[in-house]
Amino acid sequence: MIKKDRLIYLSKIIILSLLFYGAITFENAKGSRLYLLMLIFGIYLVIGIIRLAFLKKSEFRKNKALVLTFILDIASIYLLEHYSRFQINYFFHSFYIILLLEISVILDRKNSLMISIITVIISLIKYTMLVNYMPNLVNISQMAFFTLLNILILIIAAFAQYYRKEKEKTDKLYKELLHTHKRLKEYADEVEKLTIIEERNRIARDIHDTLGHSMTAIIMEIEMAYHLMNDDLDKAKQFLDNAKASSREGLVKIREVVETLKPDDKIIGGISSIKELICEFSSKTGIDINLKINGNIIKVSYEVNLVLYRTIQEALTNAVRHGKAAGINVLLQFSNKQVNFIISDNGLGCNDVIHGFGLKGMKERINSLNGKLETESNDGFTVKGYLPIGG
Repeated sequence: MIKKDRLIYLSKIIILSLLFYGAITFENAKGSRLYLLMLIFGIYLVIGIIRLAFLKKSEFRKNKALVLTFILDIASIYLLEHYSRFQINYFFHSFYIILLLEISVILDRKNSLMISIITVIISLIKYTMLVNYMPNLVNISQMAFFTLLNILILIIAAFAQYYRKEKEKTDKLYKELLHTHKRLKEYADEVEKLTIIEERNRIARDIHDTLGHSMTAIIMEIEMAYHLMNDDLDKAKQFLDNAKASSREGLVKIREVVETLKPDDKIIGGISSIKELICEFSSKTGIDINLKINGNIIKVSYEVNLVLYRTIQEALTNAVRHGKAAGINVLLQFSNKQVNFIISDNGLGCNDVIHGFGLKGMKERINSLNGKLETESNDGFTVKGYLPIGG
């Protein structure tokens, strides 16, 4: 903006110097009057230079001192006209037009309008005096023409001010949009990173649940086969065959998790899948598992089914792997708003519950659905909580 102001002022000096030379040549100014006119014109130029020097300070643009410099400009032009030989020296009078243009470029809308009106009024003083002294059609026409010209300049200046303000607003809005776009892009990148991390954690939990559950069942079958090796070889072989089948089944499940990144709907199919899970786990481990369901079973979302299935699966696995339990009770209580669950075993229990990967995974899943999970150890180990299901 400062470079633009300097260019405008340089053009102004050139034009004003030519007009001043034309003015003093037109009226053949000599002697002391010439020196006085040159002094006033020099002061007028100095005021402009001072104004330009301080324009680079943003606070000066909002200061009353800036308005004062234009008032001094008006006074300087009026003095040039006052000390002219002619009632109207059109070379000097043209200074008002240049001043109006400069005012429209530098001042804000409010001050620009005020100073422009003052400039027009002062510029009409000489014409008013001329019409009073010589009230003929020519002078009145000249006064009317100059007045209309000034009004036209005021209108153009007002539109220029409006255009400049709108452009500044547009530029500011564009910069804000660029900044917002940059922040949104950063936010999107961050969300993408968090999504990847969350998906990795989900896959890790699914692999842990699937592999841990299958491995626990296989270990139990192998241990039972080992104990029956001497007493009942056929039964031991049957357990080994079951372990072999469980290994293959576990491998298939792991591939499903890795390849599809989402459990199959047939695996997580509500209560029927939970019953199948419990029946299969009990058959493979020889653990007595009692499932009890209270309330009216209602259809819930895929996410609730998945979390409930994985929670029971992990609780069963932990009961056998860590608690060495011989019996497990699973209670599901359905209502319109939530499903409560309690999985308790008669295992060893523990004084200090350590939340490993399995328990942390259970809690993360349940928290993601605004549910709640609690654990307690008293004559075994108990996992209980609830999941919202609407209503």
